[in-house]
Amino acid sequence: MQTDQPRYDVAISFLSRDEPIGAALRDRLADGLNVFFYPRNQEQLAGTDGLETMRTPFLSDSRLVVVLFREPWGKTPWTGVEQTAIQEGCLNQGWSRLFFVVLDKTSAIPIWLPQNHVRFNFEDFGIEQAVGAIKARAQECGGVIEPLTALKRAEIFEQDALYIADRRKISTNSGMATVRQKVRQLFSEIESLCSKIKASGQVDIAIGSNEGRCVIRAGVSLVIGWRQPYTNSTDGCGLKVLEFNAPIPLPNTREISFAEPTKLRETTYLPELSLAREYGWTQTGKPTEFLSSAALADKCVIQFLDLAARADRGEVTPPAWR
Repeated sequence: MQTDQPRYDVAISFLSRDEPIGAALRDRLADGLNVFFYPRNQEQLAGTDGLETMRTPFLSDSRLVVVLFREPWGKTPWTGVEQTAIQEGCLNQGWSRLFFVVLDKTSAIPIWLPQNHVRFNFEDFGIEQAVGAIKARAQECGGVIEPLTALKRAEIFEQDALYIADRRKISTNSGMATVRQKVRQLFSEIESLCSKIKASGQVDIAIGSNEGRCVIRAGVSLVIGWRQPYTNSTDGCGLKVLEFNAPIPLPNTREISFAEPTKLRETTYLPELSLAREYGWTQTGKPTEFLSSAALADKCVIQFLDLAARADRGEVTPPAWR
């Protein structure tokens, strides 16, 4: 049962990849509201200690619960715990305490969400309108928007300063060593996914990688390449994902290409540090989406399968042969 005076005005539930959006909301809502925002590492539960503490803000100790929804929210360990607490809280206190933000239009809305419950489409309205709508709903739920105090601002400043200091450590020898480790993890995850797809007989995929390059191919190719000019700096570094209309030789082989491949698309990802102090990636132009190496591996394989499907439909111009 909700207490008469909940500890928080707003509690935010999110996937780790959407932590930047959650942080941006926290920063804007904290100007007047008390917000529960807890970054966590890779959706993994370290143990049962503190589990009830994590449930309570979503169950009963917040006036309003904000869900930043996209697949697979509710299906990971942390968000699964939070979803259960949110459902129980809404059944006890009513669905008006839930503010459901849909981050993309491709994810299927959970069947337990009432059909008449309003969903806020983030792609259509953006963060500023989301903040305004959340503040209005929090007031409807009994919250009072109070002026930001100096002590509260100092607390936020300290948290942000510690994060900025840690983020700068990416541009050090040890930081870049960790980034290279994440590159190797990315390539390993891609190879594992492709091997499973090939073993299933669904797609005849060829896959190969070395320290700086990973190639997936099946008539067309996806090349993931790591560039790092300096051992102790992120200057000029990046992970480039390239689509080609022809087979590209696999790394560490003596294969020869008999086609003139054309680059169809290029996407760059930069190393990033989450508020949970996890190394991962953000796509240039999309700083509000954080991807772990495992999540980026999944995204790359999906991109390759989409490319192969386009080629099968005749939507990719064939290469010129030498």
